[in-house]
Amino acid sequence: MIEAELSLADDRDDLDYRERLPRVRIVPRIRSLCSLGTVRRRVHVLQWLPKYRVQYLLSDVIAGVTVTLTAIPQSIAYGILANLEPQDGIYSNLVGCFMYFLFGSVKDVTVAPTSIMAIMVQGVVLRLGPGAALLTLLAGAVTFLFGVLNLGFLVRFISMPVITGFTTAACLTIGSAQLRSLFGISSKGKGSDFIDAWENVIHNIGQTRLWDTLLGFSSIAFLVIFRLTKDCGRGKWKVFFKYLSLLRNALVVIIGASLAYALSLEGIEPFKLTGHVEPGVPPFHVPPFSITNNGTHYAFGDMISVMGTSIITIPLVSILEIISIGKAFSKEKIVDATQEMIALGMCNMAVAFTSPLPVAGSFTRTAINNSSGVRTSLGCAVTSSMLLLALALLTDAFYFIPKATLASVVISAMIFMVDYRGIAEIWRVKKLDVIPLVGTVIACLLLGLDYGILIGTAINCCFLLYLISAPTITMETILLDSSCHTLLVRPASDLTFSSAEYLRDRITRAVAEAYEAPIDVVVLDGAGVNFVDTTVAKNLLCVETDLRAKEVGLVLWRWSRATAGALVRLDRNFLPLLRDDKELGEVVRGWREV
Repeated sequence: MIEAELSLADDRDDLDYRERLPRVRIVPRIRSLCSLGTVRRRVHVLQWLPKYRVQYLLSDVIAGVTVTLTAIPQSIAYGILANLEPQDGIYSNLVGCFMYFLFGSVKDVTVAPTSIMAIMVQGVVLRLGPGAALLTLLAGAVTFLFGVLNLGFLVRFISMPVITGFTTAACLTIGSAQLRSLFGISSKGKGSDFIDAWENVIHNIGQTRLWDTLLGFSSIAFLVIFRLTKDCGRGKWKVFFKYLSLLRNALVVIIGASLAYALSLEGIEPFKLTGHVEPGVPPFHVPPFSITNNGTHYAFGDMISVMGTSIITIPLVSILEIISIGKAFSKEKIVDATQEMIALGMCNMAVAFTSPLPVAGSFTRTAINNSSGVRTSLGCAVTSSMLLLALALLTDAFYFIPKATLASVVISAMIFMVDYRGIAEIWRVKKLDVIPLVGTVIACLLLGLDYGILIGTAINCCFLLYLISAPTITMETILLDSSCHTLLVRPASDLTFSSAEYLRDRITRAVAEAYEAPIDVVVLDGAGVNFVDTTVAKNLLCVETDLRAKEVGLVLWRWSRATAGALVRLDRNFLPLLRDDKELGEVVRGWREV
């Protein structure tokens, strides 16, 4: 019996019921982090490169080149989407890929600028200009710190409905931001948020350019058709359509640029073009800690104020992306979330010295990498090398890429990024989950993506807090020995401060409402309770006092040593109430004997 054991422990002066706190060894932990073994484990290339086989090389080169053909137009498009120069998108992709080659642990994952990252930094770029590189540096440092401290559990608070809502709102926001380029409208408007983008298009619809619009919608149709036909045909035709689908972005950009170049030779310029792209190696710039942009000086504190919640939301979203993508393509292998956070943090901290555009896991390019047969992370190094080669040799060709074509690349990607199946599953499985989904979508569209995901998570946490504050408690009145009416109370989960008053109220009301057969004893079964706090212990003491005033007994049955110890540490009067008999009848008989 718990009472006897605790009393015996007290007689031995052993104080066995004292709380046993975990031993925290800080110095050994710091030493292990700084050890050579940790460096070898975390610089992941040191693990797989010594085991590299020559027969892997051809597959890695093919995959790296194939990814590059999609990466170039998308990187340029996302650089423009973020209100940066076209080459900034390529710089981010180049550096991000190389750093992931060194630190990444999933061979298929490709780290690159994404539409969500571009839309999340574009407001900061508008106000800080090149100073937005500080946001990329801080976001990378926060991500790296999450990895070092094993804080990946924070992502668990972002539920599937919130993720689906965020992705849906991001697709709508990103697609809306591209309407200006799709219609050839010159006015940039107030911003690229969902409402601002539509307001700009509606107010300036008269600026629509016919040839940009025709090219843009034709390109979208081309991209959608070849995306849908990727599994068509049989044998060689199936392989043909598969690679045609993989290269569709590169093809539509090549066709658009070739058309613009051919027309320019005739002195005709019907399309708005990307313009000059800076050639050469990415320049090295230390992220500024104060900056003057558009005549306004921003000190470090002002820059942090402009960045706001983005310092936290960008790491959370990028971590969520890379871990979910890694799990999707790891073929049931365990993904080292800590390593992926460290890798992503290193990628963004390095990117900050060349471009303000942060990187994350790219689902599209990872899928291409996987389908191209990549064998190791060397494919990322090949992609990085090919991007550097493109900056050296192809920047003149980039000049003629129509902006409408780049807009079509982004919009067509957004069409397929919306998780239509996930929305249907949420509706079918639990209609209550529609509330955080819709709340996240509305908040993201009205307030921005960074605030939206926080509000969506807060809505979901409100549901979680409600469930914690009102746990499932089953109550059953049992007649024992033909004369003892017993109220058996079974909490189904742990008890915390938020549920303390709820438990007390349920017991008090159940006893008061038992008019036909007054309750003699309340047996509180703690088999499903593994945690109680001070508030719960205090309320249980009040329950015992209330019941005693009504001449009703209280027995605490099957409480673990940890939970029983918490009660005894508050008041030793709990000791006589604790019992661990196997049968309820034995519990009641023991209580009556006392």
